[in-house]
Amino acid sequence: MNVLDNIIISTRLRLARNISGLPFPHKLSELPARSIIDNVQNALAPVDKFNRYDMKDISQLDGTILQEKHLISPDLLQDCPHGAVLISADENVSVMVNEEDHIREQVILPGLSLDQAYDRVNRIDDVLGKNLNFAFDGRFGYLTSCATNLGTGMRASVMMFLPALTIQNMIEGCINGVARLNMTVRGVYGEGSKAEGYLYQVSNQRSLGLKEADIIDSVKGAINLIVDAELKARQQLKCDEAELKDKIYRAWGIVTNAYKLSTEEAMQYLALVRLGHYYGYIDIPDLNAFQKLITDSQPANMQKAGGYNMSVDERDVSRARHIATALTSFCRKLV
Repeated sequence: MNVLDNIIISTRLRLARNISGLPFPHKLSELPARSIIDNVQNALAPVDKFNRYDMKDISQLDGTILQEKHLISPDLLQDCPHGAVLISADENVSVMVNEEDHIREQVILPGLSLDQAYDRVNRIDDVLGKNLNFAFDGRFGYLTSCATNLGTGMRASVMMFLPALTIQNMIEGCINGVARLNMTVRGVYGEGSKAEGYLYQVSNQRSLGLKEADIIDSVKGAINLIVDAELKARQQLKCDEAELKDKIYRAWGIVTNAYKLSTEEAMQYLALVRLGHYYGYIDIPDLNAFQKLITDSQPANMQKAGGYNMSVDERDVSRARHIATALTSFCRKLV
Protein backbone atom coordinates (compact mmCIF):
# COMPACT_ATOMS: atom_id res chain seq x y z
CA MET A 1 0.00 0.00 0.00
CA ASN A 2 1.23 3.49 -0.89
CA VAL A 3 1.07 5.42 2.40
CA LEU A 4 0.33 8.72 0.60
CA ASP A 5 -2.78 7.18 -0.99
CA ASN A 6 -4.28 6.85 2.50
CA ILE A 7 -3.54 10.47 3.40
CA ILE A 8 -3.81 12.51 0.21
CA ILE A 9 -7.19 12.33 -1.50
CA SER A 10 -6.96 14.79 -4.37
CA THR A 11 -5.27 17.88 -5.78
CA ARG A 12 -6.91 21.02 -7.12
CA LEU A 13 -5.28 23.84 -9.10
CA ARG A 14 -7.39 26.96 -9.59
CA LEU A 15 -6.71 30.15 -11.55
CA ALA A 16 -8.74 33.33 -11.05
CA ARG A 17 -9.12 35.63 -14.05
CA ASN A 18 -11.14 38.73 -14.97
CA ILE A 19 -11.94 40.44 -18.26
CA SER A 20 -10.29 43.81 -18.74
CA GLY A 21 -12.63 46.82 -18.77
CA LEU A 22 -15.58 45.08 -17.09
CA PRO A 23 -16.73 45.44 -13.47
CA PHE A 24 -16.33 42.43 -11.17
CA PRO A 25 -19.26 39.96 -11.25
CA HIS A 26 -21.12 41.38 -8.23
CA LYS A 27 -21.44 44.67 -10.17
CA LEU A 28 -22.17 43.06 -13.52
CA SER A 29 -25.60 43.25 -15.17
CA GLU A 30 -27.19 40.25 -16.86
CA LEU A 31 -26.38 41.04 -20.50
CA PRO A 32 -22.58 41.39 -20.20
CA ALA A 33 -22.56 38.47 -17.76
CA ARG A 34 -24.25 36.25 -20.35
CA SER A 35 -21.78 37.48 -22.97
CA ILE A 36 -18.82 36.39 -20.80
CA ILE A 37 -20.30 32.91 -20.40
CA ASP A 38 -20.85 32.58 -24.17
CA ASN A 39 -17.31 33.80 -24.92
CA VAL A 40 -15.75 31.37 -22.44
CA GLN A 41 -17.80 28.50 -23.86
CA ASN A 42 -16.77 29.35 -27.43
CA ALA A 43 -13.10 29.64 -26.44
CA LEU A 44 -13.16 26.21 -24.77
CA ALA A 45 -14.90 24.43 -27.65
CA PRO A 46 -11.68 23.34 -29.45
CA VAL A 47 -10.15 22.02 -26.22
CA ASP A 48 -12.67 19.42 -25.09
CA LYS A 49 -16.37 18.77 -24.85
CA PHE A 50 -17.64 20.91 -21.98
CA ASN A 51 -21.13 20.65 -20.52
CA ARG A 52 -22.62 24.04 -19.61
CA TYR A 53 -24.81 24.62 -16.56
CA ASP A 54 -26.36 28.05 -16.00
CA MET A 55 -27.20 28.70 -12.37
CA LYS A 56 -30.50 30.38 -13.27
CA ASP A 57 -31.65 27.21 -15.02
CA ILE A 58 -30.24 24.44 -12.84
CA SER A 59 -32.29 22.88 -10.05
CA GLN A 60 -31.13 23.24 -6.46
CA LEU A 61 -30.66 19.47 -6.27
CA ASP A 62 -28.54 19.21 -9.42
CA GLY A 63 -26.51 22.22 -8.36
CA THR A 64 -25.85 20.69 -4.95
CA ILE A 65 -24.67 17.49 -6.63
CA LEU A 66 -22.08 19.53 -8.55
CA GLN A 67 -21.06 21.15 -5.27
CA GLU A 68 -20.73 17.75 -3.56
CA LYS A 69 -18.42 16.71 -6.39
CA HIS A 70 -16.37 19.91 -5.79
CA LEU A 71 -17.08 21.04 -9.36
CA ILE A 72 -18.65 24.33 -8.23
CA SER A 73 -18.45 26.43 -5.09
CA PRO A 74 -21.36 27.00 -2.69
CA ASP A 75 -21.20 30.71 -3.60
CA LEU A 76 -21.74 30.06 -7.31
CA LEU A 77 -24.87 28.05 -6.54
CA GLN A 78 -26.35 30.32 -3.88
CA ASP A 79 -25.28 33.88 -4.71
CA CYS A 80 -24.53 34.14 -8.44
CA PRO A 81 -27.75 34.38 -10.51
CA HIS A 82 -25.73 35.26 -13.63
CA GLY A 83 -23.20 32.50 -13.00
CA ALA A 84 -22.48 29.33 -14.91
CA VAL A 85 -20.03 26.46 -15.02
CA LEU A 86 -18.48 24.54 -17.90
CA ILE A 87 -17.42 21.00 -16.97
CA SER A 88 -15.26 18.65 -19.04
CA ALA A 89 -16.52 15.21 -19.99
CA ASP A 90 -14.19 13.50 -17.48
CA GLU A 91 -15.19 16.04 -14.77
CA ASN A 92 -11.53 16.80 -14.06
CA VAL A 93 -11.87 20.36 -15.36
CA SER A 94 -14.50 22.90 -14.37
CA VAL A 95 -14.57 26.57 -15.33
CA MET A 96 -16.84 28.70 -13.15
CA VAL A 97 -18.00 31.95 -14.72
CA ASN A 98 -19.22 35.04 -12.86
CA GLU A 99 -18.59 33.75 -9.36
CA GLU A 100 -16.27 35.97 -7.28
CA ASP A 101 -14.25 36.58 -10.45
CA HIS A 102 -15.32 36.47 -14.08
CA ILE A 103 -13.48 33.18 -14.61
CA ARG A 104 -12.26 30.52 -12.22
CA GLU A 105 -10.51 27.67 -14.00
CA GLN A 106 -9.89 24.57 -11.92
CA VAL A 107 -8.46 21.11 -12.42
CA ILE A 108 -9.03 18.33 -9.87
CA LEU A 109 -6.98 15.12 -10.03
CA PRO A 110 -6.69 12.19 -7.62
CA GLY A 111 -3.73 11.90 -5.26
CA LEU A 112 -0.80 14.31 -5.03
CA SER A 113 -0.79 15.68 -8.59
CA LEU A 114 0.23 19.33 -8.28
CA ASP A 115 2.50 19.39 -11.33
CA GLN A 116 0.08 17.47 -13.54
CA ALA A 117 -2.85 19.62 -12.45
CA TYR A 118 -0.88 22.79 -13.14
CA ASP A 119 0.08 21.59 -16.64
CA ARG A 120 -3.56 20.96 -17.48
CA VAL A 121 -4.98 24.18 -16.04
CA ASN A 122 -2.17 26.16 -17.70
CA ARG A 123 -3.18 24.77 -21.10
CA ILE A 124 -6.78 25.82 -20.43
CA ASP A 125 -5.57 29.26 -19.34
CA ASP A 126 -3.47 29.70 -22.50
CA VAL A 127 -6.50 28.97 -24.67
CA LEU A 128 -8.73 31.37 -22.77
CA GLY A 129 -6.02 34.04 -22.69
CA LYS A 130 -5.72 34.00 -26.48
CA ASN A 131 -9.44 34.62 -26.89
CA LEU A 132 -10.19 36.90 -23.93
CA ASN A 133 -8.48 40.04 -22.74
CA PHE A 134 -7.53 39.26 -19.13
CA ALA A 135 -7.15 42.14 -16.67
CA PHE A 136 -3.43 42.32 -15.89
CA ASP A 137 -1.17 44.88 -14.25
CA GLY A 138 2.61 44.96 -14.61
CA ARG A 139 3.07 45.48 -10.88
CA PHE A 140 0.22 43.45 -9.35
CA GLY A 141 -0.19 40.69 -11.93
CA TYR A 142 -3.67 39.30 -12.65
CA LEU A 143 -6.31 41.56 -11.12
CA THR A 144 -8.85 39.79 -8.93
CA SER A 145 -11.78 40.80 -6.75
CA CYS A 146 -10.03 39.51 -3.62
CA ALA A 147 -6.57 40.89 -2.83
CA THR A 148 -5.29 37.48 -1.69
CA ASN A 149 -5.57 36.22 -5.28
CA LEU A 150 -3.59 39.07 -6.88
CA GLY A 151 -0.48 38.06 -8.75
CA THR A 152 -0.67 34.64 -10.36
CA GLY A 153 -4.32 34.28 -9.31
CA MET A 154 -3.43 30.70 -8.43
CA ARG A 155 -4.70 28.64 -5.53
CA ALA A 156 -3.10 25.20 -5.18
CA SER A 157 -4.87 22.94 -2.73
CA VAL A 158 -4.62 19.35 -1.57
CA MET A 159 -7.42 17.39 0.11
CA MET A 160 -5.96 15.44 3.02
CA PHE A 161 -7.30 12.70 5.28
CA LEU A 162 -6.01 13.46 8.79
CA PRO A 163 -7.82 11.26 11.32
CA ALA A 164 -4.95 10.66 13.75
CA LEU A 165 -4.07 14.34 14.13
CA THR A 166 -7.76 15.08 14.73
CA ILE A 167 -8.41 12.23 17.18
CA GLN A 168 -5.24 13.08 19.10
CA ASN A 169 -6.30 16.76 19.32
CA MET A 170 -3.15 17.79 17.46
CA ILE A 171 -4.79 19.30 14.39
CA GLU A 172 -4.88 22.88 15.71
CA GLY A 173 -1.14 22.85 16.29
CA CYS A 174 -0.62 21.51 12.78
CA ILE A 175 -2.85 24.21 11.28
CA ASN A 176 -1.00 26.94 13.17
CA GLY A 177 2.31 25.51 12.02
CA VAL A 178 1.48 25.60 8.30
CA ALA A 179 -0.10 29.05 8.71
CA ARG A 180 3.41 30.33 9.38
CA LEU A 181 4.30 29.00 5.92
CA ASN A 182 1.50 31.11 4.36
CA MET A 183 -0.76 28.08 4.08
CA THR A 184 -4.39 27.84 5.12
CA VAL A 185 -6.38 24.77 6.19
CA ARG A 186 -10.12 24.57 5.55
CA GLY A 187 -12.92 22.03 5.73
CA VAL A 188 -14.03 19.62 3.04
CA TYR A 189 -16.01 22.21 1.04
CA GLY A 190 -13.61 25.11 1.50
CA GLU A 191 -13.86 28.29 3.54
CA GLY A 192 -16.35 28.12 6.40
CA SER A 193 -17.06 24.39 6.02
CA LYS A 194 -16.44 21.60 8.53
CA ALA A 195 -13.77 18.92 8.25
CA GLU A 196 -16.26 16.08 7.87
CA GLY A 197 -14.72 12.62 7.86
CA TYR A 198 -11.36 14.09 8.95
CA LEU A 199 -10.96 15.69 5.50
CA TYR A 200 -9.10 19.00 5.21
CA GLN A 201 -8.09 21.25 2.31
CA VAL A 202 -4.57 22.68 2.53
CA SER A 203 -3.74 25.56 0.19
CA ASN A 204 -1.59 28.65 -0.30
CA GLN A 205 -2.86 31.88 1.29
CA ARG A 206 -1.46 34.35 -1.23
CA SER A 207 -0.09 34.53 -4.73
CA LEU A 208 1.14 38.14 -5.02
CA GLY A 209 4.89 38.34 -5.53
CA LEU A 210 5.22 34.61 -6.13
CA LYS A 211 5.71 32.56 -9.27
CA GLU A 212 3.51 29.55 -9.97
CA ALA A 213 6.44 27.18 -9.35
CA ASP A 214 7.10 28.88 -6.00
CA ILE A 215 3.50 28.32 -4.91
CA ILE A 216 3.56 24.67 -5.93
CA ASP A 217 6.87 24.09 -4.13
CA SER A 218 5.59 25.78 -0.95
CA VAL A 219 2.43 23.67 -0.96
CA LYS A 220 4.49 20.51 -1.47
CA GLY A 221 6.66 21.50 1.49
CA ALA A 222 3.63 22.05 3.74
CA ILE A 223 2.08 18.77 2.62
CA ASN A 224 5.27 16.87 3.49
CA LEU A 225 5.26 18.36 6.99
CA ILE A 226 1.60 17.45 7.52
CA VAL A 227 2.11 13.92 6.19
CA ASP A 228 5.01 13.39 8.61
CA ALA A 229 2.90 14.70 11.51
CA GLU A 230 -0.05 12.49 10.59
CA LEU A 231 2.14 9.38 10.33
CA LYS A 232 3.64 10.05 13.76
CA ALA A 233 0.14 10.54 15.19
CA ARG A 234 -0.95 7.23 13.64
CA GLN A 235 1.96 5.49 15.35
CA GLN A 236 0.81 6.97 18.66
CA LEU A 237 -2.77 5.81 18.05
CA LYS A 238 -1.55 2.24 17.68
CA CYS A 239 0.00 2.27 21.15
CA ASP A 240 -3.42 1.19 22.42
CA GLU A 241 -4.14 -1.25 19.61
CA ALA A 242 -7.05 -2.95 21.35
CA GLU A 243 -8.89 0.38 21.60
CA LEU A 244 -7.98 1.27 18.01
CA LYS A 245 -9.16 -2.05 16.59
CA ASP A 246 -12.37 -1.85 18.57
CA LYS A 247 -13.12 1.64 17.22
CA ILE A 248 -12.45 0.60 13.61
CA TYR A 249 -14.26 -2.75 13.76
CA ARG A 250 -17.27 -1.11 15.41
CA ALA A 251 -17.35 1.37 12.54
CA TRP A 252 -17.20 -1.50 10.02
CA GLY A 253 -19.99 -3.31 11.84
CA ILE A 254 -22.21 -0.24 11.81
CA VAL A 255 -21.75 0.73 8.14
CA THR A 256 -22.30 -2.85 6.97
CA ASN A 257 -25.33 -3.53 9.18
CA ALA A 258 -27.06 -0.24 10.08
CA TYR A 259 -30.67 0.21 9.00
CA LYS A 260 -30.21 3.95 8.50
CA LEU A 261 -27.26 6.35 8.45
CA SER A 262 -27.17 10.14 8.46
CA THR A 263 -24.56 11.91 6.33
CA GLU A 264 -22.54 12.84 9.41
CA GLU A 265 -22.58 9.26 10.72
CA ALA A 266 -21.62 7.86 7.33
CA MET A 267 -18.69 10.24 6.98
CA GLN A 268 -17.45 9.43 10.48
CA TYR A 269 -17.67 5.66 10.18
CA LEU A 270 -16.36 5.49 6.61
CA ALA A 271 -13.38 7.58 7.74
CA LEU A 272 -12.59 4.99 10.40
CA VAL A 273 -12.94 2.21 7.82
CA ARG A 274 -10.42 4.05 5.61
CA LEU A 275 -8.10 4.35 8.62
CA GLY A 276 -8.51 0.62 9.18
CA HIS A 277 -7.14 0.04 5.68
CA TYR A 278 -3.95 1.89 6.64
CA TYR A 279 -3.40 -0.40 9.64
CA GLY A 280 -4.19 -3.55 7.66
CA TYR A 281 -7.43 -4.29 9.53
CA ILE A 282 -9.66 -3.77 6.47
CA ASP A 283 -8.83 -4.46 2.83
CA ILE A 284 -9.85 -1.69 0.40
CA PRO A 285 -8.43 -2.69 -3.00
CA ASP A 286 -9.61 0.48 -4.76
CA LEU A 287 -9.37 3.73 -2.80
CA ASN A 288 -10.79 5.72 -5.73
CA ALA A 289 -13.92 3.57 -5.61
CA PHE A 290 -14.04 4.14 -1.86
CA GLN A 291 -13.84 7.91 -2.34
CA LYS A 292 -16.61 7.74 -4.96
CA LEU A 293 -18.76 5.92 -2.40
CA ILE A 294 -18.28 8.85 -0.02
CA THR A 295 -19.36 11.32 -2.73
CA ASP A 296 -22.32 9.15 -3.73
CA SER A 297 -23.42 9.05 -0.09
CA GLN A 298 -23.81 12.83 0.17
CA PRO A 299 -27.41 14.15 0.55
CA ALA A 300 -28.07 15.46 -2.96
CA ASN A 301 -26.48 12.44 -4.66
CA MET A 302 -28.58 10.11 -2.50
CA GLN A 303 -31.71 12.15 -3.13
CA LYS A 304 -31.34 11.96 -6.91
CA ALA A 305 -30.44 8.27 -6.89
CA GLY A 306 -33.33 7.29 -4.64
CA GLY A 307 -36.07 9.63 -5.78
CA TYR A 308 -36.70 13.36 -5.59
CA ASN A 309 -39.46 13.06 -2.99
CA MET A 310 -37.59 11.05 -0.36
CA SER A 311 -37.90 12.22 3.23
CA VAL A 312 -34.76 12.60 5.35
CA ASP A 313 -35.47 9.27 7.06
CA GLU A 314 -36.00 7.53 3.72
CA ARG A 315 -32.76 9.00 2.46
CA ASP A 316 -30.89 7.79 5.54
CA VAL A 317 -32.29 4.27 5.06
CA SER A 318 -31.29 4.34 1.39
CA ARG A 319 -27.81 5.55 2.30
CA ALA A 320 -27.28 2.73 4.80
CA ARG A 321 -28.40 0.15 2.26
CA HIS A 322 -26.21 1.63 -0.48
CA ILE A 323 -23.08 1.81 1.68
CA ALA A 324 -23.50 -1.73 3.03
CA THR A 325 -23.98 -3.16 -0.46
CA ALA A 326 -21.04 -1.25 -1.95
CA LEU A 327 -18.60 -1.91 0.89
CA THR A 328 -19.22 -5.63 1.07
CA SER A 329 -18.81 -5.86 -2.72
CA PHE A 330 -15.24 -4.56 -2.85
CA CYS A 331 -13.92 -4.37 0.74
CA ARG A 332 -13.47 -6.95 3.45
CA LYS A 333 -12.61 -7.01 7.13
CA LEU A 334 -9.32 -8.77 7.88
CA VAL A 335 -9.05 -10.77 11.11
